[in-house]
Amino acid sequence: MAPGVPVSEVRLVPARPEHVDFWLAMRAAPGARRFVDTEDDTRELLLRRILEAGALGEPRARSFRWFVDADGELAGTVSARDLSRAHGRIELGYMMADAHHGRGLGTRAVGLMLEQLFTLPYLQRVWLTTLVENRGSQGVARKLGFTLEGTLRGHCLFQGQRRDQQIWGLLRPEWEARRAVFVAG
Repeated sequence: MAPGVPVSEVRLVPARPEHVDFWLAMRAAPGARRFVDTEDDTRELLLRRILEAGALGEPRARSFRWFVDADGELAGTVSARDLSRAHGRIELGYMMADAHHGRGLGTRAVGLMLEQLFTLPYLQRVWLTTLVENRGSQGVARKLGFTLEGTLRGHCLFQGQRRDQQIWGLLRPEWEARRAVFVAG
């Protein structure tokens, strides 16, 4: 798929072991390394993360992962982890391959994930963190109706330096109000 070419169909496919090589290559690309620590990635580690992901509705599942298919080509991954049924919350993550940045695919993919996650009746809140420098990720959050809840100063160690992270949150009623805009768009 050529950069800048509009994508007509974006869908999420459940993570499978055969996706591991795409994921490993995507995480090794320069764009991924700007905001995510990928130095310790191994095929075995990523494969384990794929196999640990559950299916929606599985009573013991604590994490979920999908790969993003854009017009028949893998374009990225979206995930949700550390599910707390008692508190009704889960943390989101997402990454798009370098060739797919700036085309709205991340927003569409995360929106599709939100559609699936909010089918869980106990889920009331989703949240994510992003480095303060990661404007693209912040744009995804903003477009989907997330609220910037604060900045965690010196919260993480990235490439040997202490970095600030932003925390963004979205509540079920906010998604339900925003959902119609997402589905129509």
